[in-house]
Amino acid sequence: MKKLFYLIIFCAASGLMYAQDVDTSQIIIPIKIGFEGEAAVADTSSTLIVAEDQEANISYNDGVQFYQQAQYQAAIQSFSHALELNPSMTKAYYGRGTSYIQQQSYQEAISDLAKYIVAFPKDGNAVYLKGYAEYYLDKNDDARNSFNAAIALGFKDVNMFYFMGVMKFKEGKYLEAIDDFNEAVKVDPKYFFSYNDRASAYRMLESYDNAIADYNKAIELKPDMAMLYNNLGSVKRLKKDYDGAIAEYDNAIKKDASYYYAINNKGICLYETGKYEEAIEAFRQVLKIKKDYAYAYNNIGLCYYKLKEYESAVEAFSTAISMDPEYGYAYIHRGSAKEMMRNMEGACDDWKKAKELGMAVAEEYCSVCTEYKK
Repeated sequence: MKKLFYLIIFCAASGLMYAQDVDTSQIIIPIKIGFEGEAAVADTSSTLIVAEDQEANISYNDGVQFYQQAQYQAAIQSFSHALELNPSMTKAYYGRGTSYIQQQSYQEAISDLAKYIVAFPKDGNAVYLKGYAEYYLDKNDDARNSFNAAIALGFKDVNMFYFMGVMKFKEGKYLEAIDDFNEAVKVDPKYFFSYNDRASAYRMLESYDNAIADYNKAIELKPDMAMLYNNLGSVKRLKKDYDGAIAEYDNAIKKDASYYYAINNKGICLYETGKYEEAIEAFRQVLKIKKDYAYAYNNIGLCYYKLKEYESAVEAFSTAISMDPEYGYAYIHRGSAKEMMRNMEGACDDWKKAKELGMAVAEEYCSVCTEYKK
């Protein structure tokens, strides 16, 4: 029976499950939040203090100063005090909302910014910031609506277009994602995230030369980021340029010796070129950095299988399974190694387990067991 092998590969994509790239759910993109809204105060030193509302204004101005000093909790307390004293001080909702964003308290930020927007619906920056918070709460439809509303108001921000591209990417709408990343590049040609993720969209469309060009541009802008070299290497691997791919993975490792994704990918290149023993060494290097990385054990097992060292293969697959009992491919692979050792009962047990875990490909393997039992 034809065997199907699956190495765990981390290549270029937009911070998503397909790649070791930027995970935007974890990285907070820097945002420019100033007190520049229609009702905001740009310079607290020149704030006019109205006598009958003096204490509320003082609390508001304190909040602005705390925000500018990156003391966000203190800013929240000051803005809250201002609102207690004067519930109609709408600009304090903006200040508190932006402070909540800095603390990643996104739901609270949305609530405050929404109140501010009711009073100042043409403030595109506030509308964008509301969308920013919605994006980080994975409220993609709400975020998209906010971003489009901000665009309609004439507001432009590189992060906004970048996020729109990421959302399109996640939906598999790669051409539309590229359009959004193009807009991000227009707003800020030096924003490396846009090139990286546009390259990932090109990669998904198998437009590898365009992907390589964009990854190179991202590297030009951010030469010390190991991830970018890893992504470039993975596109070169897809083009069967294994020497070029390995060179890029080595560049990534030089930038960050603990970057095990690049080491794993280098091992895969070695595997795909038949250098199984060198590949094993690479995967073992991964395990020195991340001892519980089940995928590396799976990849080691595949190398041993190719070397016809089936007992060692079974041992590696078993270790992968011990680390991740729901790792379906490891069961399939271990079953294949057991089959080569003439242990058909054990092989069928593993393939059956893979089928129970929802691995559709296990059907083909289990069909052999039907014939075996006749």
